[in-house]
Amino acid sequence: MPHTEHTEHPADPGYESSDASARTLLVWGAGLVVVLITAAVTTGLFFNALAAYAKRTDPKVSPLAATESSARPEPRLLEKEPEDLAAVRKDEDQVLRTYDWVDRERGVVRIPIERALELVAKEGLPSRPAARKAP
Repeated sequence: MPHTEHTEHPADPGYESSDASARTLLVWGAGLVVVLITAAVTTGLFFNALAAYAKRTDPKVSPLAATESSARPEPRLLEKEPEDLAAVRKDEDQVLRTYDWVDRERGVVRIPIERALELVAKEGLPSRPAARKAP
């Protein structure tokens, strides 16, 4: 009679005493792959059906309608705010401190703001003639 040793296993060894079935793991993995592929195909078909429905039911765009430009819509974010603000203030100062024609045909000019303040202080603001009282 061959000699075989029996070792007793405690009731709760504290770890898994048997390996997981490879066949069960492969079946579960294959099932998961099938479910994911089915979900992806179903989603693609659904979105294609929605796109076809939208194409059939949306109103036709007039050829005269404005097309979308590649420029971003207003208001755009300032990328270099300090430099942009300095440029705006420089342009404003140039307008406020120089003489220029506004409308040459009508004889309207722009004068520096300091000169305009001097003229208003010296001559005052123009006023409307008083309205006549009805008899």
